[in-house]
Amino acid sequence: MSATDHYFTFPLTALHGNEMTTTPLDVLDMCLDCGITNAGIGYRKNNDDDSFKERLKETCDKSKIAVSSRPGPFTDAATILVGAALCNVKLGETSASYCNRMVQKVGTIAKGGPLVRMASSTLWAAFEQARWENNPVRHSHPDRGVSWREFRILAAILSVKTNRADFAFIGWETIQSRSCGFTTKEAFDAATSIPDHLAPPLTRKQIRTTCDTLEALGFYARFRMSQGKTGGLMAYSFRQKDREELGKAVCDHINFRDRATIKANRAKDAEKCLALLERAKVGPSQGQQ
Repeated sequence: MSATDHYFTFPLTALHGNEMTTTPLDVLDMCLDCGITNAGIGYRKNNDDDSFKERLKETCDKSKIAVSSRPGPFTDAATILVGAALCNVKLGETSASYCNRMVQKVGTIAKGGPLVRMASSTLWAAFEQARWENNPVRHSHPDRGVSWREFRILAAILSVKTNRADFAFIGWETIQSRSCGFTTKEAFDAATSIPDHLAPPLTRKQIRTTCDTLEALGFYARFRMSQGKTGGLMAYSFRQKDREELGKAVCDHINFRDRATIKANRAKDAEKCLALLERAKVGPSQGQQ
């Protein structure tokens, strides 16, 4: 993902949807709404009132919204309009009632848990693919669509926090649980049921083959760290350019961590040595007596 690309930010729990979401298309539509709302809220928090008012005015001017129809700067409608502009989304409707409904819909998603920051091109590709599958007569097949399974796996990987070297070690069980909207494997195992649009959970084989496809398409770089021919840890990165660059980052990270461990061991050695010396000074030895 390039630095100039637009992004959508939505909670991993959005995959669950709510009582109104019954299909992958519904969930993807909600993810778009979440991204727009979060962008507007974030801009308001990170800027003063004057900056927000100016951005709102620019947005309304560009969208050719009449002055009499423009929302107040401290309304949900203003937040949605600014968020849509930041995400480069053209809203089909800009009325206050429409924006209020969007905010209310986003508010029904459970809060907490990790956020997913996904390139807008990827989310739109998934949305267009789901829209075509939902109604192939009305909508044309996208040139480079992203399937529902691919989208879920990308969301799962993106929801894992990376280290300072911009990669994360992720196992297939983590991807399985997060592709169903669960932050932990424990929560996934404890769940009595999952929504129909996420059932059944992806198998290990499905995850492996889909991850191979996504890597081949250039969505991310992968590198397996192992001392043998099997097993090991799989590193994922959306920042590293290719496998070679990621491999160097992984090895540098491991070497640095090992050096830190050795340094900590030497500090413990010094503490142990001082403790032994102190005990030796407690009193004369039996031979000295």
